Amino acid sequence: MAAKNVPQKKEDYITNKVLAVFTVCLSGVLILMGLQKLIDFGTTFLLGMLVVRILMGVAAVGVLVGILLAVREKKNGIDTSCRLLTGRNIVIVFAAAFVILALVHHYGFPIFKVFYGLLPVLAVYYLIYHSYQPEFCVISADCGAAIVLLLIVRRAQISANVQYLAWVAAALCIVIAIVQIIAVVQVKKAGSQLKLGSHQWTYRFSQNAYLMMFLTPVVMAALVTVGAAMGLTIALYAIFVAAAYLFVTAVYYTVKLM
Repeated sequence: MAAKNVPQKKEDYITNKVLAVFTVCLSGVLILMGLQKLIDFGTTFLLGMLVVRILMGVAAVGVLVGILLAVREKKNGIDTSCRLLTGRNIVIVFAAAFVILALVHHYGFPIFKVFYGLLPVLAVYYLIYHSYQPEFCVISADCGAAIVLLLIVRRAQISANVQYLAWVAAALCIVIAIVQIIAVVQVKKAGSQLKLGSHQWTYRFSQNAYLMMFLTPVVMAALVTVGAAMGLTIALYAIFVAAAYLFVTAVYYTVKLM
């Protein structure tokens, strides 16, 4: 789905950038799967760790190349507004790769599961950010954060040693809701504009956008709090409710794009 109300060149750039992000994230998952297969077996564990170190070195070189390219672009005044292969983008990709590989090298198996889920989710959220209405970006972020916090709640409730983390997660979700409501009030007062320092963004919200951005964080905070208070089963049901809320709103905003 192409972004609305943007020039054709900018629209093509956004489409290509979204595809590039999906490609990078998919490649990251495939590389992690290959590394896990090597590290899973004792006979290839040392080889797998060696490959991880080599890839970390490649990522570090990539970051250095990206920095040099970014300096060159700035020095020569090169316009990178509609270019994919820029120093900044190269730095971001290789820096992220270096961090992931460093975590794999240090923590091992748990990191694979985290990034098998995180990388595709990041790609989907990037698509939402560029293709959907700005209020749906906020709504989807609220739902995603609530689902992650509810998973933390369930994990905390399983172990007697860290059950307090369930209430920490609930408190964090409430704080997120309060911060978001304050921010949305400020944006509404400013005529759908957000200003941070020297940067300013103007949004085109659809009808009932502010209502949804006020309502969604409250609903998500309530779900996480109920999950923390009522135990494992209710926390699981709360995850289903949050996912259903996200699905219904996604269908609604997808239809509005047509």
